Amino acid sequence: MPEISFCLFDLGYLFKLFPKTDNEFNEKLRDFETTAEAQMEKNRSNLFEEYNYSGEF
Repeated sequence: MPEISFCLFDLGYLFKLFPKTDNEFNEKLRDFETTAEAQMEKNRSNLFEEYNYSGEF
């Protein structure tokens, strides 16, 4: 019976399309983004203050 085969075996592939949310991963990603933004801000301030950068803007 193909219906039973679909329900038992192919349904697992369907669940891969709709994964459950991973809160731990989302939290680590959010921490990485905030850390990277802080580092980029620090690098920009160093560029303008310490190295006396004067660009076209």
